Amino acid sequence: MFQRPMSHARPAPNAAELSEARFKRFLKDMDAYERKFTFERTLDAFLDLYSQWRKTHDEQVKLRLVMLVFELHRLDNHFECDLSFAEHA
Repeated sequence: MFQRPMSHARPAPNAAELSEARFKRFLKDMDAYERKFTFERTLDAFLDLYSQWRKTHDEQVKLRLVMLVFELHRLDNHFECDLSFAEHA
């Protein structure tokens, strides 16, 4: 039976192309890992700082909390935090 050659088909990748593809995948995975790790460390710092603010109500700590919330949102745009600070009595 006659088959037409597929003019739109790509030839099989060679070893160099496979190595490059694997390396690009590795870099993508590494970036995702670093982003997650940085997010988790920043979240830990935020929670520690929030605990400190709850005890002291220090305005400098409050400002640092706001900055950390922006950083957390930059690292993960799904992160949400309501920063409605209730005034202490």
